[in-house]
Amino acid sequence: MASVPSQLAYHIILNNIGPIINSSINLLCNSYLSSNKQSMHTIIRSEVDDERELDLLQMDRLLKWMRLVFDESTPSSEPVTPRSETQHEYKKELYNIYITLCTDYKEYQKWKKYNQSIWILSSYRSKDTKSLSKKIISDIKLFKEGLHMYSMFDKL
Repeated sequence: MASVPSQLAYHIILNNIGPIINSSINLLCNSYLSSNKQSMHTIIRSEVDDERELDLLQMDRLLKWMRLVFDESTPSSEPVTPRSETQHEYKKELYNIYITLCTDYKEYQKWKKYNQSIWILSSYRSKDTKSLSKKIISDIKLFKEGLHMYSMFDKL
């Protein structure tokens, strides 16, 4: 049989120190798990927002307006200067961004239609529209900044 002092020590440890250690471990685990859930929720929310923002942009109209930048309404009989050559090269780069936007948006529409048509095992066969929508939105911002810089040629 165990002696009385060892039983007393065991009782003190089990009833007083055990719950303190247990609550400390639970607190650490809960704080770690809740911070992971919050960060994952924030990441998922931002990706969903990119798709929603792209859907709200009315891309069909936006692409038509972007196309207006490239319509040749100015006569081409002007003398070629280094400045006009630079403008022409810059306009080519803007046109490349525009073409990329058009093709990416068409692809996005196809992928979105495909994802909506999947009924069985949709998580395995769906296409990644989130990253494509993020790319399209970043290209739109790039086009806007490029157009702003292009318009500064006329101010100089």
